[in-house]
Amino acid sequence: MRFALQTGLTLRHGQRTLELVRELEEGHYLLEDVTTRRPVEYTRQRLLDEIYGKRLLVIVGENPRKAGSKSVDSLAVLDISSLTEQERSQLECRLMYVKALAQHGVRRGQRKEVERVIESTFRSASGTKRPSATTVMMWARKYQNSGLNPLVLVNRHRLRRTPRRLNDTVEKLVWRVLKRSYFTLDRHTLRFAHEDLKRELKRAHENKLIPPEEAAVAYATLQRRVKSVDLYQRVASREGIARARMVCRTAFPDGIATEAMQKVHIDHTPLNWVVICDRTGLPLGRPLLTVAICAYSGYILGFYLSFYGPGVTSVSGVLRSVILVKDDMVANAGLKHPWLSHGLPDELVVDNGLEFHSFAFKTMALTLGCDITYCRVRTPWLKPQVERFFSTLNTLTLTKGRITKTVANIMRIDPYKDAAITFAALVKGLLMFCVDVHAHVPNWRKMSTPFELFSESIARIPPVSFPMHLEQLQLATGMSKELTLRQGGIEMMGLPYGCVDFKTIVNKHGHGLKLLCKWDPDDISKLHVRDPDGLTWHTAECRWKTYAEGLSFNQHRLIREFRRRDLKSPEREESLLESRLALHNHWLDATSKRGRADALKAGRYQDLTSCKVLSSAVSDPVAPVPTRLIAPADLGIVDAEIPDFESFSFT
Repeated sequence: MRFALQTGLTLRHGQRTLELVRELEEGHYLLEDVTTRRPVEYTRQRLLDEIYGKRLLVIVGENPRKAGSKSVDSLAVLDISSLTEQERSQLECRLMYVKALAQHGVRRGQRKEVERVIESTFRSASGTKRPSATTVMMWARKYQNSGLNPLVLVNRHRLRRTPRRLNDTVEKLVWRVLKRSYFTLDRHTLRFAHEDLKRELKRAHENKLIPPEEAAVAYATLQRRVKSVDLYQRVASREGIARARMVCRTAFPDGIATEAMQKVHIDHTPLNWVVICDRTGLPLGRPLLTVAICAYSGYILGFYLSFYGPGVTSVSGVLRSVILVKDDMVANAGLKHPWLSHGLPDELVVDNGLEFHSFAFKTMALTLGCDITYCRVRTPWLKPQVERFFSTLNTLTLTKGRITKTVANIMRIDPYKDAAITFAALVKGLLMFCVDVHAHVPNWRKMSTPFELFSESIARIPPVSFPMHLEQLQLATGMSKELTLRQGGIEMMGLPYGCVDFKTIVNKHGHGLKLLCKWDPDDISKLHVRDPDGLTWHTAECRWKTYAEGLSFNQHRLIREFRRRDLKSPEREESLLESRLALHNHWLDATSKRGRADALKAGRYQDLTSCKVLSSAVSDPVAPVPTRLIAPADLGIVDAEIPDFESFSFT
């Protein structure tokens, strides 16, 4: 369809109808309200922008003063490119007759002239059916009234809707059976629902609710009723909302990142390799990889590898890896390319893991000034970059120690016996993969590499920001929890912390005050405590310095769990029960009634004498050292020769 900025152009603006009445100087146009004749002035640029933005609708073919006027949208229902071959040839034929009238200067009301033009056009065209003059005059009228829109000449039978021929009672039975037997989580087949519908129709006929000729519905009719329901509703009713959301997922432009560091996707995955300890050479198991990746370029911003599982510690470690400059790390590893990522991101896109909903993670994001976006459950396509990166890890050429799925009739090597890479070597290999390999793999959708996209983006955006001090970064990315200040200081998981500043807080607020505490998950020797009267922080040191120096939070937690299990072991419990029973028997024997003879015999048995009591070499008479009785048979008397002695006198 075409239109011209000339007198008589009629436009619809909401409930108002405007008509172009005059062209002014310097590209200005005057429009009037057809009802009130109130003038409105538009520039040429503004007028075209309003029309193309569909804020002004062009009205063609009818008197705009009539209440039932139609917009151009109601006429341009079809698109020429969507026409079939038969419809296209039919449209070309009709346009040929209509344009022949214009070429011969014949108006559509001149019937004889129209017939003459039809005759000459029919002789020149081959393989077409000769239309009547009335038909060609109708085509010309539609074409001219629509503003030379060729779509009005398309046969509208393709838009016709076939009316439903079922009785209202039968229609209600059909939808009742579909809802009961097909659109359920039992996921019965449509053939099952059709058999159920047959029974319902037979019962309705027996109850004289429907005549016998309407007591049958074809299987194809039931299929059409099912297809008339939205696909999302169909899948949701039979397979659940999560499956329907996955089948009918779409991408929206609002969530697309346009610059580097604008959106950062963070997620965890266990690696498919068993790692060997660098110190002992024993297999440790599968480490957990936490990755932060740029949503715009797909560039790896940082990663953190540990055995702690998904938690706040892993998130804190990967955030520090994202923010800090990594030039020294790249130089020490001897990599070929630089690692460009550093600085604070704008938004963190995460899933619904417990670590991302924790108080510590929200405090990190609030302190760093980063927004948090939580993806809906079971929607991995909302952060596709990190999910796609995890799939590329399976292409690594490390074969020994690899964990694979169990396949029947296939010999499977135990990865714990076949493990061959140490933890340090794995970390260096992942660093080489992220910086030198993955960053330079072409992205054929964007026709560039992640390294090029990231470097070009950071060249045209303002410089990234950093925390003011390294201590501020440690505070921002540290784990946090509210702990109680008591007389002995603050206790965290059995470790006592204290500092001189606690005295001032206790003198002012007393004991039992809950304070926000933060600590480095990789070193719990120090605890940062926020002052209740301000935003200052006090540093409390652990009183067990030898134990806590360089100890991580997860190490301490695992040590406590190991000791707890050891103290609760059945062997210790059995030994404790025996000791308690022995103590009970002791007190029972000590307090039981005995005769005088028994008491005297006990004193003799213990060999209690005043010499032993007064002597410092003997033990306490209250708790005497038990003596051992020796049987006569154990006594070995040896006859020894008595030496001779000489005698003398002093007289």
